[in-house]
Parts: sequence; C-alpha cells; structure tokens
Amino acid sequence: MSSLSIFLNAEPGHAAAATTEAHAASSNPVDSIIQLFGSFGVDGPHLLAQLVNFSVLAFVLYRFAIKPALGQLEERIRQAEQLQSDRASAEQKLADARKHAEQLLTQASDEAAKLLTEARNSAKQTVEAAKAEASAAQAEIARKGAEAIEADRRKMMNEVRGEVSRLVVETAAKVLEQNLDDAQRTRLNEAATKQLASR
Repeated sequence: MSSLSIFLNAEPGHAAAATTEAHAASSNPVDSIIQLFGSFGVDGPHLLAQLVNFSVLAFVLYRFAIKPALGQLEERIRQAEQLQSDRASAEQKLADARKHAEQLLTQASDEAAKLLTEARNSAKQTVEAAKAEASAAQAEIARKGAEAIEADRRKMMNEVRGEVSRLVVETAAKVLEQNLDDAQRTRLNEAATKQLASR
C-alpha cells in the first residue's frame, strides 16, 4: 500500500478522535479556539517556530534590505532637495547676472552717448575755432594786403609826383625856352607837387 492510502485510512480515525476531543473541550473557550486552529492544522510548537522564523526574516529584511533602501531613498530625496535648492540659487544668480548685465549695458550706452555728445561738441568747437582762426588769418592777410597796396600806392604816387613834377619843369622850361636855375626848378616842383597832392 502506498503512503497515501495509509494516510487516507488513518484520517477517519484521526477525525473521529478530533471530534471526541472537541466535545470534551467545548466547555472551555480557549480550548475551543485552540481546537479550531488545530482543525486548520495550526499547532503551538509550529506556530511558535513560524513566529520566530518570521521575526528573524523580518529583522534580516529590515536590517539588510529595507533600512539601506530607506537610507538610499532619504539620500536621493536629500540630493533632489539639494538640486532643487541649487537650481533655485542658480536661477537667482542668473537673474542677478542678467540684471547686472542690463545695468552695465545701460551704463555703457549712456557713457557712449555722453562721449558721442562730447565728441560732437568738441568737433563743433574745433570747427568753430578753425573757422575763427581762418577768418582771423584771412582778415590779417587782407589787412596786410591792404597795407601793402596802400604802401605801393603811396610809393607809386610819390614816383608819379616826382615824374610829373620833373615833366612839368621840363615842359615849363621848353615853353619858356629858358634855362631854369635850381631855385626855380625847386619852386615849380613844389607847386606841381602841391597841386597833385590836392587832387
């Protein structure tokens, strides 16, 4: 006979013994609970061994699996918070840098406009100074030219007077057909010169 058939044949006897024990222990409630668990195949020594095994397994799992996993999870959460904090700090620094760059650009633009205005004013002043200098030089050249012309005119007038007075004296001498002495020539020259000067 196989062990299965032995087990099946022994089962009715065991069931009969269990029912007799159930009737005997039905008077006590704790016994009835134990008997109920016993009918499901749970007995005290096995239950105690399973509780010890479960506790050891739970401790080993907590110690070597759950606790490191929780530690890694907390570390990752801390790193994520740190990254978020760093990101916020970097965004703030970027915003500050942009603001500073805009201020520098505005300042540089203002300085460039100021320099351009100063350069225009300086160029205008230089042009005006050059015009004034050119006008002064032109006026000086015109004055010197006028003085030179006036000096040349006077010189020419003196030469013309001298020549005219000489011609007058010679003409008068020819007209009078006489030789004039030096005193008469001087008198005629002076008279001719006075007449030319009055003109």
